[in-house]
Amino acid sequence: MIIDRVEVILIETPRYYGHVSSHVLVKVHVDDGPVGLGEASDSHCGDVPALAATYNDLLKSEDATRITAINEMLVKQNFGPACSNQHMVSAIDLALYDLNGKAQGVPAYQLLGGKVRDRVYCCYPIFGWQVQEDFERAGGYLQRLVDLGHHLFRYYVSGDSALDDRFLTEMKSRFSDRIRLKSLDFSGRFTDWETAVRYADAIRHHDPFHFEQPSASMRVSAEFVKRIDLPVSRHIDSLEDGYEAVDLGACTAFNVACVSRGPTYIRRLIALAEAAGLRCLIGTDQESTLGTSAQVTVAVTMPDLSLPCDPMGPVLYTTSPAKERVRAEGSYLYPFDRPGLGVELDEGKMSEMTVASA
Repeated sequence: MIIDRVEVILIETPRYYGHVSSHVLVKVHVDDGPVGLGEASDSHCGDVPALAATYNDLLKSEDATRITAINEMLVKQNFGPACSNQHMVSAIDLALYDLNGKAQGVPAYQLLGGKVRDRVYCCYPIFGWQVQEDFERAGGYLQRLVDLGHHLFRYYVSGDSALDDRFLTEMKSRFSDRIRLKSLDFSGRFTDWETAVRYADAIRHHDPFHFEQPSASMRVSAEFVKRIDLPVSRHIDSLEDGYEAVDLGACTAFNVACVSRGPTYIRRLIALAEAAGLRCLIGTDQESTLGTSAQVTVAVTMPDLSLPCDPMGPVLYTTSPAKERVRAEGSYLYPFDRPGLGVELDEGKMSEMTVASA
């Protein structure tokens, strides 16, 4: 299958709390075969025609079955006015798995070795800044989560441990065992381990599965890990980051996501974590339907996935460019069993959501 051309489409999807996310969608066309669909999740492109021209210059006449070779080639490029090079590489990687799965008539997870589980435990994000702005409205997001039949959420701390404690205590009082805290996400905010540990000690009685990213500094995170008896996860988006995190003991779990060059690359990060005796989880909550499908596709093939994951696009966004969203039931996401990523775009919805195309 020889790549003939690449289309690029920029869409916007509102989140239920008002924020609007952009997504760069790609369509990879081949000389004689199906169309591969990909997504650079939560990514904005300032010049869609320029990005399309770059993709076409690089990919026209390439063999679409050479997924790894194309991934290695693209990461060396500069995509200019785009969210990040890694995101732009991921969009093509997803499209190639979708394309090759369709060509072979199998779900993309079969190309990754097949399923080891049927579903993935995932959470909905609640942000501390939402609690600061409107305590009751933030509580309403959890009410909606429960009303939709879900229970698992993660909490991005506000920077005020007393406020966080009050919110989490009040929500537990309201919802009891109908909600469960997945993680306390520090978003790398602390510059010293002492403050991070004090903050963690003030709210850890809310029983999270793990803490997330205590500091941007790996050395500070490593000191935090030494003093906390729960798992501590960290966003890892490159092998170099992974090696350093393992060497310093900066986490006990890798948080990886398809926006880091797609399934082709993050499977190498997962393998590194396994070799080092660390856990892994699939992170980020930013994906629209194509990105969510890719995240779940990877997750169902991972041998060790003992921590809950983060994708929850089906609940996060008010709209989707697809005819059918990823199935979400009881805080579990299920992969499509159709060929490729299993997503069929709805052209009517696409026309309403498109910001620019080329």
